[in-house]
Amino acid sequence: MPQPRRAFTLIELLVVIAIIAVLIGLLLPAVQKVREASARTRCFNNAKQIALAAHNFHDANGFFPHAYHLNTGVTTGNWGAGTRLLPYLEQAPLAAALNPPPDFLGAIPGLNANTQSRPPVFACPSDPVAGPTNPLARDYGKSNYPLSAQIFLADGAGTGRTPRVRVTDISDGTSQTFAVGERESVKGLAAVWIGRVHGVTDAMTYGRADLPPNTPFDRVGADPNCTRHAWTSPHPGGLTFGFCDGSVRFVSDRVRSHTGYTLSCPGQVNTADFPYQNLYRRNDGNVIPEVP
Repeated sequence: MPQPRRAFTLIELLVVIAIIAVLIGLLLPAVQKVREASARTRCFNNAKQIALAAHNFHDANGFFPHAYHLNTGVTTGNWGAGTRLLPYLEQAPLAAALNPPPDFLGAIPGLNANTQSRPPVFACPSDPVAGPTNPLARDYGKSNYPLSAQIFLADGAGTGRTPRVRVTDISDGTSQTFAVGERESVKGLAAVWIGRVHGVTDAMTYGRADLPPNTPFDRVGADPNCTRHAWTSPHPGGLTFGFCDGSVRFVSDRVRSHTGYTLSCPGQVNTADFPYQNLYRRNDGNVIPEVP
């Protein structure tokens, strides 16, 4: 006598589907955590490479490069520190293709394959806005790592002879002073690596810690408090910073910081005695026992 054929009942099938759905629900967050951990590691590595490149530049030249050399008479923009660091970031072919003048006082080229490129060292993999260029900076190549305005000074006279920062000027200690921080493209406006783009905010070349970390960019109106200069991070819990000693640390976004500062746009550095502002300033005399 033939045996009766066995098959799944509808209830059994639904139970199996439910179990699979639960397993997928448990797996996806774990996969996302692994991906974020990998992205954060790559971001750490990028910041470290940039901080070390700045050191190597200093060793070769005796100073840190200017953030940019201002010349308002150009129609494209001004060469900046990102371009000067290219040979120290294993990007010598790109530097040669750009062919800046020896004094870096001329105008940057217009848009082309080189100026719109984005070397991997300037790209945080967690930036929620993909693409190699920054549309807020006339589509020049994007960077997620604006340099510190305390270390990479703006050459407002455009002569190349304005004050330069040397390691000896960082009296607070290189291990307690930011050299470079990260900025993404949703809370912040990211940056560009080539220099200052004409007619575009200088926040595209450097960052400041006058305002708290992750202060969102005020995209409505004239941004009267210069939120555009803030460092912002796509990583949960904090921000990646390269320090002037070449180290990299993840600074909590809950670090104690001064709030309500309103003189960032006039260029007055926030002198409040808070850990975040102290880590930004190079010579305030405030020692921080441990980076938060």
